[in-house]
Amino acid sequence: MSDSQSDASYFKEVVAEIEAEAQRRSSSGDYPRALLRSLDEEFRRWVPDASLENGVEETIRAIEAAAYVDPAVPVSSRTPVGRCVKWVVRRLTYFYHRHVTQQITALGIHITRPLRLLDASLKSVHRRLAALEDRFDVDAAARSELAAGISTFSSPEEFGEILSEHFSKVSGRVLIGDLHEVQLLRTLRDAGVNIYGVASTDALVEEVVDVRQENLFDHLGDLQNESLDGFVLSGIPDRGSVNEQLRAFRLLLLKSKPGAAVAVIVVHPETWAARLGPVAADLLHGRPMHAETWSYLLAREDASQVTVIEASDSSYCLVTANLP
Repeated sequence: MSDSQSDASYFKEVVAEIEAEAQRRSSSGDYPRALLRSLDEEFRRWVPDASLENGVEETIRAIEAAAYVDPAVPVSSRTPVGRCVKWVVRRLTYFYHRHVTQQITALGIHITRPLRLLDASLKSVHRRLAALEDRFDVDAAARSELAAGISTFSSPEEFGEILSEHFSKVSGRVLIGDLHEVQLLRTLRDAGVNIYGVASTDALVEEVVDVRQENLFDHLGDLQNESLDGFVLSGIPDRGSVNEQLRAFRLLLLKSKPGAAVAVIVVHPETWAARLGPVAADLLHGRPMHAETWSYLLAREDASQVTVIEASDSSYCLVTANLP
């Protein structure tokens, strides 16, 4: 028997001894019933909840036990006269007590029945979720740990001039995120672009004023629809899963105005695999997507002037477009 089982058995024995002693003293008349009831209520306040260890089933059983009412009230008394009086009262009022008992018991049944149905439904949902998690992504934890230990790649500085030209006619707000370096943000701001960044690391916040330290998905969730005049998606196309990349892209489209100028900075999958090695490339399958995939996604949104620009060292590429 394990230690937890031994502790549980010992606890049940202690509770049983306390309840037996209380019942004995109640029957013998050593303590007044009002005192015993108050002690029992206080004891129940501090006793550990069995539902935390044994599930909702124990709580439902406790409700069923509490809903049972015995119509045969006790007639014990210290004096024969008192016992006789109680017996007469019980005989005269037994039909009334039995009628009330039947109604209370029926109420308990109607209360516990939906609780049992809810308990069964929750257990079924938990089983299905566990099975779905196992089938959906068995290596999520391994990939998250691996991605956390990967150093951030630096995008080419030459993209700063190209993006400055791409956003030159944009007067409204432009977002760049998930931001991992500040040089591109500074270049675009010096070129007159009304741009701000969203970064998940606090190191960038201390260097640049116009950088929000928060999760990109949380930030996009707080923005109004069609509030951005443009965006630069970076960081997530390098390190995010396929689901995260598509989610970020969909949210940015939702928050962008018609005709917004957009751009996506993507590291080549071959460069990613060469720098990280075969093990990381296998475990991080889908990170990143090819530039052709981003071009297809933008073209599917009826974006115009979709252009793919290769970096001079062929490590990164830049995909630019204008939304309809």
